[in-house]
Amino acid sequence: MKKQISTVSSALKWGFKQLEKSNVDTPRLDVEVLLAYCINTDRTNLYTINGNKLDEISWQRYAQCIQRRVRREPVAYITGEKEFYSLAFKVTSDVLIPRPETETLVEESLKVCMSMREKRSALNILELGTGSGIIAVILAKRLDTSYIIATDISLKIVEVARNNAKLHKVKRKINFLVSRSLETLKEKREYFDLIVSNPPYLSASDWEKVQPEIKEYEPTDALLAGEDGLDFYRKITFGADGMLAHDGWLMLEVGMGQKDAVSRLIKKTGKFKRLEVVNDLSGIPRVVKAQKG
Repeated sequence: MKKQISTVSSALKWGFKQLEKSNVDTPRLDVEVLLAYCINTDRTNLYTINGNKLDEISWQRYAQCIQRRVRREPVAYITGEKEFYSLAFKVTSDVLIPRPETETLVEESLKVCMSMREKRSALNILELGTGSGIIAVILAKRLDTSYIIATDISLKIVEVARNNAKLHKVKRKINFLVSRSLETLKEKREYFDLIVSNPPYLSASDWEKVQPEIKEYEPTDALLAGEDGLDFYRKITFGADGMLAHDGWLMLEVGMGQKDAVSRLIKKTGKFKRLEVVNDLSGIPRVVKAQKG
């Protein structure tokens, strides 16, 4: 593509029109993030340099990024990065893009860990389905005395998480494992103070309604969970109680409308003495937490 645009301001206007025509949900934000990425500056700085000229390489790079976004590729996959919990995490198309609502799961996990530290000198933590490693990394950064095992189903996924742990200087505090089942972990005969997971939870009907950014680009294995969206909750609740220490916690993120079904699965085990549901910042029930009796 030949250079058509000379300044930061005109590049923003051109990109906005391209994304608006393509019905992208957040065209203004997206063009700002993509242009800042292409010229290696902060998004908030764009309007103080709006008269600056773009060189040919920057323009070509930006135009290509806009065309990828027009095809509905998520911004995080284009830039290779997503901010979560005020930290920058590397992401690839092998992992789910971190969502703001998962901060509720992190906050609740930190709360119970802080409470347990009053009685335990060190905490054993297991994360099932670590993805980009955001939960394990944040827990490792915030909890000085903790040992974390974080699992996922492929080496490619685990490598992304390892890279993020290295980026945030907590690699030595997390043991990343490739595992598809709890049975593999049970063989280690370890007991955990916290088991935390943000598992796949989209049902077949949910899948039909998701945006192109999700359906066409994000990993299906990290999203779909059977006809009713509960397949992974069944596996986790069935196996987790035998791996939790006394008074340990099971912490699960849930999708919209799933809190009652997941709560019933936990109660059905008969192994938990306390169960709570926590809303996210939008008031949507987002975390189901249960303490082993």
